Amino acid sequence: MRKHIVLITNILIIVVVVAGFIAIEYGFVSFYRQQTREQAQNAVVVTGVDVSSQISNVSTTQRVASQMIASDLFLKQWIRTETPNPDDNKDIQVLYDYLKEYKNVLGYDTVFFVSDETGNYYYQDGLNKIISPLNDFDSWYYNFVELDEPYDIEIDRDETQGYAVNLFVNCRVEDENGNLLGVAGTAQEIGEIEEYITSMQDAMGVDIMIVNNGNAMNSFSGSTDHYKDVSEASKILGIPEIVLTSTDLGNEDYIWLDNIHCMTVKHNADLNWNVIVVKDITQILNGYKKFVFYAILLLIAVLVVFITAATVFLTKMNRMSIEHENTDDLTGLFNNRIFRQKYTESLRKHRDNISLFMIDVDDFKKYNDQMGHLYGNGVLKLVSTLLLQTVGDSGIVGRWGGDEFIGIMYMNSQRTADLLRHLQKDLDDAETKMPVRISGGVTGVRHGDTIEAAIDRADVGLYESKNAGKGTVTVHDA
Repeated sequence: MRKHIVLITNILIIVVVVAGFIAIEYGFVSFYRQQTREQAQNAVVVTGVDVSSQISNVSTTQRVASQMIASDLFLKQWIRTETPNPDDNKDIQVLYDYLKEYKNVLGYDTVFFVSDETGNYYYQDGLNKIISPLNDFDSWYYNFVELDEPYDIEIDRDETQGYAVNLFVNCRVEDENGNLLGVAGTAQEIGEIEEYITSMQDAMGVDIMIVNNGNAMNSFSGSTDHYKDVSEASKILGIPEIVLTSTDLGNEDYIWLDNIHCMTVKHNADLNWNVIVVKDITQILNGYKKFVFYAILLLIAVLVVFITAATVFLTKMNRMSIEHENTDDLTGLFNNRIFRQKYTESLRKHRDNISLFMIDVDDFKKYNDQMGHLYGNGVLKLVSTLLLQTVGDSGIVGRWGGDEFIGIMYMNSQRTADLLRHLQKDLDDAETKMPVRISGGVTGVRHGDTIEAAIDRADVGLYESKNAGKGTVTVHDA
């Protein structure tokens, strides 16, 4: 029967594959091109939105932290005590400790304050420098002040961190009358943003660039993997700078540069950055020329899936056969061997609130001695039937040997004990020639318990039930 199933499945797979190839070949080229263009348009638009949103999320926390520092009353009060020479200021260490505390709590690489009155550039480890309009590296400060915005977000090199390329958030510090006191902010390496953009670029098959579009200019003229100077991005893409700094591409939100390049420019108003996403569909369009090759790969993939499915099917059949071979003939319950396997599987699936129980029929020998072995077998069938009904879908039951039964319940030991006590009531209500009584022991299964360890504890409960006069169930979790 299994061979017939596999053969029928094989035939169906072949029919589906052949029909699929015929359908794909018919009108393939024109349909494929149209779909490719639509996918490219969706890819650049969706990627642009996702990247813009993600870098906003990353920078928002840093921006909020920087604005919190800039508006901190302590910093504004300390500025009143500032002296041109920090060594003359008895409170200078208080400022350094303040900046260092923010660095440690927020986890940024640099926390800084630049005084507008003295030009002193303080950071968490001391005085970095005195800024000067003659120093090109300090142009960021004067350009930001001239910008007259509450904050800006820059990619720049951090002098205090070995000139590493960092993401800076600069915020104006003002007194109660709106007069400028200086600039405070934070800096952190741009690795998180770069890694995210790279992952999106790889996942979507696009090129992603970011350009400054409204923040103050600084001396950093280089580029990172994705952050580009506008002029450099213009040369790379062959697109006028005015397009790359645009904030609106129209209703479609994308443009075709030619027949093979689709581009979107997503403006991020929070950062004053433009996210540029370009999709090149050359390779995709060439795909139809390699259709035969891809068809072979598809055929191989289908065959692999088929073989895998057949293997899974046969494995399942084999497992069912093993379970059948290891089922107790008298009661229909799992025997000792298969129950051990089920125990291990249960621990993997149900990590909490699992209990194990052991029960046996009290004075079972008397049924065989007084009524014969057939009657004794009937008692075992009765107990197993009622036990299966009691456990239901809440666990598994096995025959451990002789008149002993074992089981796992997906609940705590106390609830399990209550169910087994109810089982005794069902036995009391059953119409039997001789009363049938059971004793049981229950224990909670701990993480990492071997079956032997759990059985040992359940056995203690079973013995306690015997010593207590039989016909009862005892929980033993110790």
